[in-house]
Amino acid sequence: MVAGDSPAGVRLASIVFGALTVVAVFLWSYLLLRDYRLAVTAMLLTALNNFWFVMSRLAMLDVFCFAFGMWGVLCATAALRMESGAGVRRVWLLVSGVMFGLSAACKWTGIDTAAVTAALVIILFVGASVPAAMADENFAEAARKARSLGWITLVLGLVVLPVTAYMVPILAELREAHYAVSVKSILHFHAAMYQVSKSFPGVPSIRAPWYSWPLRTSPMRGLSYLLGNFVVMWCGLVALAICVVRLRKGFRLAEAAVILLYAANLLQWAITPIKTPIYYYYYPAAMFLAPAMVVALKGTGASRVWTERICFLLVLGAAVFFLFCYPRMACLEAPWDCMFGCWS
Repeated sequence: MVAGDSPAGVRLASIVFGALTVVAVFLWSYLLLRDYRLAVTAMLLTALNNFWFVMSRLAMLDVFCFAFGMWGVLCATAALRMESGAGVRRVWLLVSGVMFGLSAACKWTGIDTAAVTAALVIILFVGASVPAAMADENFAEAARKARSLGWITLVLGLVVLPVTAYMVPILAELREAHYAVSVKSILHFHAAMYQVSKSFPGVPSIRAPWYSWPLRTSPMRGLSYLLGNFVVMWCGLVALAICVVRLRKGFRLAEAAVILLYAANLLQWAITPIKTPIYYYYYPAAMFLAPAMVVALKGTGASRVWTERICFLLVLGAAVFFLFCYPRMACLEAPWDCMFGCWS
């Protein structure tokens, strides 16, 4: 379904949640790196990613699911990185639980982002005594702050509130359909949803295996010419490889976060029982590539001047590719659809 086929209200909501996603990427990058320029770079690269532009204009649950999930990641990171009292940081963790629950209520794939974030928080909670030689200073700081939250807050924020926020819209749906709200009806609802998802045939002509998504070079012509920005897609993969190499020298919070969040959102499709994997399912994973790029830049040891120059070149390259694709992605009418050249 393209933007033009959807009610205006739905398209507006999709645009709003897409914008909130970019805001969350900026704030999350800043919390991770404490560097305003790199956070702005991550935000710009995300906004120039064709994935974000196209998906924010579509009436699909993926945008809402990821927006809630990204804000869940942001709130959980705030609980571990903000310079505030333990009480305020407990509230942030509880809010993150609500965000993750709403994300999973939109699409079950939101569980992956929630699970990775919960795993990182638990690792920090139990890893406060990790020797300094085995982790960076950010890990040690976040571990101390995780410990100060207390195990009760962790249970509420990582288990109770996500499940509650997930169940509220489901219970409302059952009542709206005049079903008796019971454990049996809830289980039946989930079983029916699973069977529908598993048996849905999809459109075989647009099938694309999950392992082909990161290096795809041809657009989805039936979906606003969706194609990831090559600068973000490919430089992001290089950045992830750099982060993996760094993790071999010790646990680094920012590197571990971008690697695990990207990997979980991509590799889930290797085991998810669907008949027709489609390229736009790559959207959540693709959104972590821009943050991965600035995380990789942070640890290079390059001077601020050189870092800023690299950031400028990356944003410039992404902008050029985005402008080339824009007429097709925006569904402009002739002759404007080919103002920068026509795709075959």
